Amino acid sequence: MGAHLAGIIVAMRRHRRLATDRRDARAVALGRDTGMTHLEPSFSVNVDVTNPGQFFACCGLLELASRFWPSAEVEAWFGNSAFHLTAPDSGEIVLKSLLGQLQGSDIATDNSRGEHATHPVRLSDFGITLDWWTTERGEKTLLKLWAGQQTPERIITDLRSALAQLTTVVNAADLFDAGMPLTGRFGVDPRAAWNALDVGFSPNEQGMEVLTFPAVELLASVGLQRFRPVQDGNYGFSYATWTIPLRVPVARAASANLIPAGNTQTFRFRIAMRGNYKGFDFATLVGDKHEQ
Repeated sequence: MGAHLAGIIVAMRRHRRLATDRRDARAVALGRDTGMTHLEPSFSVNVDVTNPGQFFACCGLLELASRFWPSAEVEAWFGNSAFHLTAPDSGEIVLKSLLGQLQGSDIATDNSRGEHATHPVRLSDFGITLDWWTTERGEKTLLKLWAGQQTPERIITDLRSALAQLTTVVNAADLFDAGMPLTGRFGVDPRAAWNALDVGFSPNEQGMEVLTFPAVELLASVGLQRFRPVQDGNYGFSYATWTIPLRVPVARAASANLIPAGNTQTFRFRIAMRGNYKGFDFATLVGDKHEQ
């Protein structure tokens, strides 16, 4: 058999295997048992999909994993109140490898665009520049939530330090629920929100510590770069979950509810503004636009 033909047969077998995996994962997500072996995740993280920060943190995990293993078929999906991801390795070592690389990556600020509080930041080890909070002309977007003297580089640095402390005592499943008091954050996790109307001032501007969830804030800052929420009003945004294994390019389309991807659910959230404080609010279920 020629090498070219052998390669085609191998590719066809892989395609059939992946198609079966996707059907089984979809059936499991919809509560049906196919009686066949379904795709097993390398690790899973518990997730509240009504929390926009946690949703985009999941997207960040998929983004980082696809860059950490660029030649592998890294896929992920939502199901049973968790986010599941496949990678070349298995177990918590996969997540620890990702987070370890993220914590140790060189970071650099691009001072040529934006102002001091909005300069883009590059994570060199992953080859990705984060600038979702600013436009090409350096103007702030609605997603720029932090105030005071905080900068993206400073926020990322503090979140990485906090995450390094937490990952030694927290397992993969509970990663998004690990919190500690911090003075800075991106503002994507509603659990860290303060009601400034009650206290009369913004804790961010006073340098006060607020219970923050470092893994959510840090990973969401990566996820938001390519998995942008769809704006559907002045301060309204939406996103969608998917329940079949997808790689980054297709998952991006699914997250914007542009393609059917299993039992798709759409969620809508607003940017909460209380005094000088801004942050993502919890999302509500809109409905099932695509259902297979």
